[in-house]
Order: sequence, then structure tokens, then C-alpha cells
Amino acid sequence: MNRRIRTVLTALGAVLAGAAAVLPAGSAGTAAPPLEQKLTQVVSGAMQDRLGAQARSGYGLAASAKLEILVEPQRWSADRMWTFGSSVFLIPRGVETSPVVSLFLARRSGSTWQVGLQGTLGFAALSHRAPSAVVKDFERAPFARTSSREPLAATGLSLPWQQNAGWAHWGVHGNSGTSRPYNSIDFYGGEGNVRASRAGTMYRHCASGGRWPYITVMHDNGYTTGYYHLRDTTNKSSGSTVAHGEYLGRIAEELPCGGSANGDHTHWTLWSGSDGNTPVAVQGKEIGGWTWYEGSSAYQGYAERGSARIYRNQCCNLINYGGGGAPGKFFENTANLEIPDQGQAESSVIVNGISGNAPTTLSVDQDVHHTWRGDLQIDLIGPSGTAYRLRGPNPDDDGDIIHETDTVDASAETANGVWKLRVKDTAVNDSGYIDAWSLTF
Repeated sequence: MNRRIRTVLTALGAVLAGAAAVLPAGSAGTAAPPLEQKLTQVVSGAMQDRLGAQARSGYGLAASAKLEILVEPQRWSADRMWTFGSSVFLIPRGVETSPVVSLFLARRSGSTWQVGLQGTLGFAALSHRAPSAVVKDFERAPFARTSSREPLAATGLSLPWQQNAGWAHWGVHGNSGTSRPYNSIDFYGGEGNVRASRAGTMYRHCASGGRWPYITVMHDNGYTTGYYHLRDTTNKSSGSTVAHGEYLGRIAEELPCGGSANGDHTHWTLWSGSDGNTPVAVQGKEIGGWTWYEGSSAYQGYAERGSARIYRNQCCNLINYGGGGAPGKFFENTANLEIPDQGQAESSVIVNGISGNAPTTLSVDQDVHHTWRGDLQIDLIGPSGTAYRLRGPNPDDDGDIIHETDTVDASAETANGVWKLRVKDTAVNDSGYIDAWSLTF
């Protein structure tokens, strides 16, 4: 097969990877479903394929259980050819949990929809092409990631209320109680105002019909936090930035995505992954200046700080000390930079505010697009000019997107200074660009 034709076909496959099959128009003699009905069908199919098993497990249901999916388009292009939104597995009545959700992007061609769920190559590819009315410029880099930096043990997250105030908790547990891992804590007490555990980008789910939404906040350090059961929520739209400690809503028993609640609280959850859907155990994590530990069963455990231990229902002496340990400083360049055919591109990041040398585990996240990625050689260039090889050429690798995170021992480098990502095209006929890259110290 001609290499150029093969490249085009491979690129098309990458766009569709991770997405549901596109539904065709209605059969001859049958009226095609309305535009949004057909979109709902395609997004629902993608959700079942990618996250159905996780939702059933997280909700404590049998593998054969049927679940209803809510699809909510939130932004449309003027020509109605593009849309962005939220899709949610609704929680069965009586199940105490927070919902499994996914953002989606979709592009229409005639009467068919091409859909990508967050964290897939399809979503990443669509995020680059979508108009600014559908994907905001600052969302493109995080949306393009299909692999995440390893979430940090010192999370940099505060407890979800005002700093130096005291609340209580109902113990450490799984998203649906006994489900594993134990990534959830129920918080209550105090003045009842729930606040963002760290700055980030906020998304609303299950907001149709005038309901108070389920809120998630995607942070810059590889974590996503979830806040369920709130009322009187912020009126900011999905994709708005929120500051650390910014008001999100009030504790309540609201069930916009279904389930159950017993008493006013927020069901706070910790997630990671490029799709924000990988539950992370709070065991051993520092949150709000406290280190959290599981008990022998769900809804047990405690928070520890020095010699103090706070067990469940000890209201209200769980003081929020803020972000706790250093979360790891993050530096990013999201400006697109062309990689010429058989040429070289260098994208720079200026690091400051860090004393001493770089760590032995410097995290380097790369988002590079190229019509034949096997042509590429990628190096991290330290402030001293030393090159650290991240990727070598591989003529047989005909993929077109690189979303990788590498760990580099850069302890011989002074941390502060100009770091560069050097990408060299080693063969003829293909070209591309650096879309974004970042360093986490």
C-alpha cells in the first residue's frame, strides 16, 4: 500500500478509535431519527462499550444489569455540525454513590455522527478540529491527552470547605459504598458551603430539567474531584475555570443523576486518568493537611495529622488546613509549533520558583501530532544543554499522535531555567506539529 494512502487511513482510524460505531441513516422507507436522538444513540453506544462495566461495578450491580444513559449536549457550533457535552450512567434508586460520567465531542457528517469520549484518541483528534464555540482554547491541550501524569501522593488538594474551618466525615468508602478502591468520603457540618479542593476547570452533569448538577473539577495535577448531592450550585457553565476554595454549592440530598442520600452532605470523590474516570484510593493520601486511612470496612477509617486522629461523626473538629504538601509544580507550553519535513522544532518552557536541582523523577508529558510518528526523535533539553532521549525513530510505527508521559532523571540539572522539547523529523514525506508539552517537578 502507498505510504501516503496508508497514513491517511491510519489517521482516520485514530479519530474513530475509542468511539462508538457511527449510526447510518434510517433504512429505506423509514424516517431518520431526529438529529439529537441519533446523537444520543451513538454516544450511548460509546458509553456502554467504554464504561459500562465500570459503571455496573461502581454501582454495585450485576454485569447483566441494564443502566439508563443521560446524554446532554452543552455547546453547539452555529451550523449544528459540532457539539460538546456530558454523558452519564444514571444511578438506580436506592444506590448511594456518585455517577460515572464522561465528556464527549461529536461531529456530524450528513446524517451520521462521529463521537469521541474523553480520554480516547477519537476525543483527542476531535478536540483539535472543533470550533472555538465548542472547545475553548485552554481546553484543547488537556482534552488532547489520552494518558495522564501519575497522580501525586501529596495531592495538593484541600478539603472542600473554607480553610481553617471544621467539618466532619462519615468515613472512607468506595464510590458505591463497598466498591473498590475506596475513593470516596462523605463530608458534612460547618456552614455547609462546598468549595473547590483546588483550582481547575469545572464541568456540570445531569443539569437538564432544571436540576442542581453533579459537579466535577479537573485539576492540573492529574486529579479530578467530584461533588455530589449539592444544591444552590454555582451558575458558572461547564468549562469555566474555578479558583481554589471557590464556592460550588451547598450540602444537601439532591439526586440529579439518581441514587440515594441520607442527610445533607457532599459525596466527595477522587479520580485520575485522562478521562477523569479512574477511581483513586484515598488511603495514604494527604488531603486538607490530613493523611487519610481506610478502616476494616467501608465507612470506617480516619484522618491523621501528627498525633491527632479524626474518626467518623466527630463533628466538627476536622479542620481544613488547605492544600497540604507540595503538589508538584507544573509548567506547560500549549503553543502549536510546526515540525518541518526532515527538519527540527524546539518548544521552550521557562521554569522558575524552584530551588536546587530538578528531581530524579521529572515528569515530561508530550502531545505531538505527525502523519508518520515513527519518523520522530524526541529529546528533552535541560538548561545546561544536555539532551535526554525520550523517543527514538521507528520506521514501522505509522501512528499519527503521540500522547506520552516519560520520567527523566534530571537531577544533574538546575531546575530553574529554559527547558526545551526538541522534535526531529528523520525521514522524508511527512510533517506535523508539537501541540503541547509540560514538565511536572
